[in-house]
Amino acid sequence: MRKRQLLWAAMVAAVCAGVTPTSAASTPNLHFVGAGTPTQYTASALAADQLAYTNLTAGNTNGTCTFHYTGAQAGNIIDNRDPLNRILPENGNLWVVWVATQDGADCPSSVGGANVSDIWVDVGVDSVVGVRAFLATEPGGVAGAQVQVVTGIAAGNLIAPASVWADGNSDVALPATVASAIGTDPAGGSDAHVNVSLTDIRPEDALFATNRAAAVLNPANYAGLGYQGPTANIGFPIKSALSSATARPIKFKLSGSDPITGMAVRSFFTAPVGAAPVVFVYNNGGSYDSSAANLVTGVNGIGTPAGPYAAANLFDGTTVCSTANAAFGGTGSQSINLILRDPVSAVMNVTEFSLFRTVGNAADSQESGVVDPTRSPYNPLNKPCTGGGGSRLRAIGNDEAINAVKNSAHTLGYTFFSFKNASNLSGTSFQYLTVDGVDPLALTGTTNQQLPNCTGTDCPATLWAGHLSYPNLRNGKYKVWSMYRWLIDSSTTGDSLGPQALAQAAQDLVDNTIADFVPFATSTNSDGLAVYRSHSTQAGVACMPGSTCNGNATLPNTLDGGNTLGGGSEAGGDIAGLTIGWDYGTVSTTNFGLLGRVTRTGGRPFGFSAGSPANPAALVGKTISINGTNYEVVAAPSGNLLFTLTNTGAQTAVPYSAYISPSAPGVLGKKQ
Repeated sequence: MRKRQLLWAAMVAAVCAGVTPTSAASTPNLHFVGAGTPTQYTASALAADQLAYTNLTAGNTNGTCTFHYTGAQAGNIIDNRDPLNRILPENGNLWVVWVATQDGADCPSSVGGANVSDIWVDVGVDSVVGVRAFLATEPGGVAGAQVQVVTGIAAGNLIAPASVWADGNSDVALPATVASAIGTDPAGGSDAHVNVSLTDIRPEDALFATNRAAAVLNPANYAGLGYQGPTANIGFPIKSALSSATARPIKFKLSGSDPITGMAVRSFFTAPVGAAPVVFVYNNGGSYDSSAANLVTGVNGIGTPAGPYAAANLFDGTTVCSTANAAFGGTGSQSINLILRDPVSAVMNVTEFSLFRTVGNAADSQESGVVDPTRSPYNPLNKPCTGGGGSRLRAIGNDEAINAVKNSAHTLGYTFFSFKNASNLSGTSFQYLTVDGVDPLALTGTTNQQLPNCTGTDCPATLWAGHLSYPNLRNGKYKVWSMYRWLIDSSTTGDSLGPQALAQAAQDLVDNTIADFVPFATSTNSDGLAVYRSHSTQAGVACMPGSTCNGNATLPNTLDGGNTLGGGSEAGGDIAGLTIGWDYGTVSTTNFGLLGRVTRTGGRPFGFSAGSPANPAALVGKTISINGTNYEVVAAPSGNLLFTLTNTGAQTAVPYSAYISPSAPGVLGKKQ
């Protein structure tokens, strides 16, 4: 009796600490040790559960069960390369999926502590941190920073409802054996090393962002941002204006030797996973504000100077921070505050180079006016806008940026869209903005540009007409978006339950569970992207004409017939790249005998997506839509003139669109 009482007391103590006791077992297989973007937290966790449920537990029917745990701030990324310990741990939300013996009447009543055999784990941190954690080589030559489980944090059911998980169950407390197999040492110790990075941007772009942030300040063009720290490899902390949080540019390399330890950098490849838009969200104070409904950028989408760059001049702080700004159309009068992200965050760089630092405006930046990155009001950034109205304030991390908008009326920020982010900013007090009149979500039934709230249910692609999620990303009209990718250690390719398999499972699941992104290409080609962003030389990785930097061509998907480029030989950066695949503009038409004569009057030249320079001949035999009617192209002698097989009638300055299926090597070096 005494022995049973002691065991029960130990169990109670462990459960109260958020960790359940386990029986001894052989060393579990750690298939996936991830670090990276919170925007892929949900999809990666659900994919791990699906892999385990299908491949190991036979749907929880063979005496073993799948279990999962999610915990807020329950994981640390520990980069131990600096002998003076100046690289601080990076904290984030943790998910763990594992397989263990059924120890209850059924799997839902089991706790998952016995005979743990297989584990998948991820910590949600910013993309650039995840890339660094993956590419860091620690003293002794071990690849990857380490993942520490922060014990004592109860299961949070951060991914809900339970029905979106393959096993259909809620979280359980994290067993001690599972936590120990991953690692619980705050100093790293024998903690598991990262073998996959989940990133919103390419590794070349992540390295570029790091190097730019840590470079000598150049206030003339902001090619260097001045966050220089104690060494050439460890930058100065970039501080939040809202908390004690910081971000820091810390060097890494894509190949060769680690800049801090001198040890060899691991071999890896990138696996495209999908794409999602960046959305601007405004706290309107309680009711829809039509004067802050659209963001005017002046970016023309063909890679030539345009302007005026009203949105860039809003976010650089040189014009009035109010709804009277031309960036909103200039019809309001409400002062607003702007929430800016740090320059080593992925979303800041995607937004910066898609809208604010573009061809014709290449010296501008959200960092404009930060003339002394070592002190207030520049660091932390909390600075009134030069033109009056509100201020620009720095937020560090996705959650802080979301909460800044959530908790302060008349505040505008931006984030990668996910249904989790949207649920925190739903209701009449919040509205997302269109960009140059293009809706990033285009969800049927949306009222006053309110964000959707799927809390308590799944959020599948069936929410959209024709199951085509994010239609204006798919068709190339929305300017600010990014391809999601995973960096995968080359040595893991033989693991059928490892990162590569998980990347494909995430794409195959996303449309039917929580559709946070458009899948790159499902395994059955049931869905996939139809556009890509033109790649360019970045961070010393050259993308010369004719190179394969855009990656390999996918097969056409059966949902909309489109295909894309990516993966394989993909290299270089694409945060500044033009969207290629769909072309748009305006035309005037007349009849030309039995044919139609079509003259471009604006927008992209004919054949723009077929090459650099444009290749109008690629349109011959294809369909062009003119003012909503489809015509077959029979001749295209120039980028400004083509002929259709049938009469078009006389039309003036009407819209046209044309799809040119991407093929390798694609269009290189075209920037937004």
